Amino acid sequence: MKTSRPAVRAIIVAALSLFFCLCSLPDLVRVAGHPNGDIGLETDGKTVLSVEPGFPAQRAGIRPGMRIDLSGLPVIKRAAVVGGYVAAPGEDLTVKIDRVPVTLRSVPEKTAPGYIITRELAFLAPLLIGIFLVLLRPSPITWGFFLFSLAAGGIPPTSVFYSRIVTNWNWNVAVGDVQSLLGATLPKMGLVLFAFSLAGRPLSIWARVAIAATAVLGVMETLPTVLYPDLAGSGWPTLNVAGDLFAAALALGGLFYAYSHVAIRLRQRLHWIAAGFVFWIVIDVTDKLLWPAYEPYWVHTAVDAAQVIFPLTVAYAILRERVVDINFVVSRTVAYGLMTTLIVAIFALIDLFLSRTMESRFSLPVDIVVALVLGFFFHGTRKRIDAGVDRVIFRKRHIAEMRLEKVAKAVVHVEEPAAIAAYLTRLPMEVLDLTGAALYLRRSGGFSLELCTGWKEEPAAVMTTSDPLVAFISAELGCVRVNDVPAIQGPADRHDAAVLAIPLVFRRELAGFVLYGAHEDGADLDADEQRALVPLVNSAAMTYDHLEAQALREENRTLRTLQVAVS
Repeated sequence: MKTSRPAVRAIIVAALSLFFCLCSLPDLVRVAGHPNGDIGLETDGKTVLSVEPGFPAQRAGIRPGMRIDLSGLPVIKRAAVVGGYVAAPGEDLTVKIDRVPVTLRSVPEKTAPGYIITRELAFLAPLLIGIFLVLLRPSPITWGFFLFSLAAGGIPPTSVFYSRIVTNWNWNVAVGDVQSLLGATLPKMGLVLFAFSLAGRPLSIWARVAIAATAVLGVMETLPTVLYPDLAGSGWPTLNVAGDLFAAALALGGLFYAYSHVAIRLRQRLHWIAAGFVFWIVIDVTDKLLWPAYEPYWVHTAVDAAQVIFPLTVAYAILRERVVDINFVVSRTVAYGLMTTLIVAIFALIDLFLSRTMESRFSLPVDIVVALVLGFFFHGTRKRIDAGVDRVIFRKRHIAEMRLEKVAKAVVHVEEPAAIAAYLTRLPMEVLDLTGAALYLRRSGGFSLELCTGWKEEPAAVMTTSDPLVAFISAELGCVRVNDVPAIQGPADRHDAAVLAIPLVFRRELAGFVLYGAHEDGADLDADEQRALVPLVNSAAMTYDHLEAQALREENRTLRTLQVAVS
C-alpha cells in the first residue's frame, strides 16, 4: 500500500483516520451529560444470558436462562438492547419474557467517565503515532503499523451512537457493515505486514499469502454483521476468537521471520517490539475470550488500556533503538514549519493585544515595528536556531556529521593508501550505520575494487569505463544516485545494494569513486548526509593526489640521481 504520491497518501490516511474517529470518539458524549440508558441485562436476542444486580431487569424478576422476545421493538432498538445499552435513560422498552410482556424503564448507566476517557485515549494514541509515521516516512513497515493502529486500542460499542445519530435503519446498517469490515480486516492485515516488514526485505510470496489470509479472516468475521444486523451485538464470538488467534499466529510467524533474517547486531533493536507484540496478542485474545460476558466496565477499560502498550513500545523502539530511525522520520521542513508557526502565533497575539489596547491609527505602525523587530531578531539568531535544531531534534545526525567533519580533516594527514580506503568506507559505514561501502580506483582498462566492507556479496571486482554507472559519474563528476541510472537493476536484497556514488576527482579527472549503501533500517541516504560525505571524499581525493605527486617527485629525484651517477 505504498504510494509515491504524497497527496494520494494523505487522502487515504485522512479518510481512514476520520472514519474510525467518527465511529469511536462520539462515545465521549457519554461524559458530557448524555449517558447511555441501561436495563441491566445481557442477551443474544433469544435468551437472557446474565442480569446485573440492582437494575430494572432484576427488579422485574428477570433471571438468566429465561426466553426473551424482542420482536415487538423497532429493529434499531432491538440492536441496541442486544448491544447492551439503550439510547437514553428514561426510555420504556416492552419485551416478552417467557411470552409475558414486561415493560422496563432504562436508568443511567453506572460507568465512570474516567473509564470512557481512558478507552478513547487508548484508541487515539496509537492512531496518532501511526499517522505521524506513515506521513513522514512512508514504507511497508509504517503502512502496516498505521493500518494496525486504526483499532489497536479496541473499538468501543457504538450501537447506541448509531441509534442516536443515525436514525435511519438502512444507513445504520450500512455504516455498521463498513465499520465491521474495515475494523476486522485492516488492523489484522497491518499487523501481519508490520511483522514481516521488520526484516527490512521485500515481501516474499509467503508474506503476501499471510496478508491475504488475514483479509479473508476479516471478511468471514464480518458475516454475522451483514447477515444478522439486529443481532450484531452478540455476533459469533467463537469465530472472532478463532480469527484473532489465526491472525496472531501469522503475525508471530512474521516476527520470527524478521528476527531470523535481520542482521545479528540489529536483533537487539527488535526486543522491545517483540515483547510488546507478544503482550498485545495475549491481551487481544483475552479480550475476545471474555466478550460478550457482562463483566464490569472497568475490565473492558483495563484491557483496552493495556493494548496501547504495544504501540508505545514501537514508538520507544523508533526513538531509542532506531528500528525506524527518527533522523529520517522527522524532516527539517517539519521543524522549521513549527518554528514559523510559532513566529506567526507570537505576532498574532501581539497584534490582538495592540488592537484591543490601542487606537487603530497607532496599532498599524506598531504592528509594522513589531514585525520588523521579530524579523531582524530571528534573522540574527538564525545560525543559533539552526545549531539548536541540529543538536536537539537531530542530535544523532548532528553527532554523525561532526564525526564525519573530523574524519575529513584527519584523512588529509594520512600517508598510507590502505588507511585512506578505510577512512572512505569503514568509518562512514560505522558513523552513519550503513549496510556497506566500496571504493573503486582507476586502473588500466577501468576501475578496480580497492576495498569493500559490510555487504554480504561484494560488487564487481572491475567496472569498465563503459559501465552505465561509471559513465554517469564521469559525466556528472558529482554525486550520483544509483537508482537514477536507468540501465542498472538493483538487487532484490536492499542490504546488498549501493544507493549513492561519490567521485574522487584529481585535477578535473575521475580517479575513482565510492559506493555507499542505505541505512541498516532501510532508510535512504538523504541530502544532508550526502553533503556531509562529500567533504570527506574530496579530502581523500586531495590526499591521494598529494601522495601521487609525492611519489612522482621521489621518482623524479631518483632518476636525476641515477642520471648524475651515469654521467
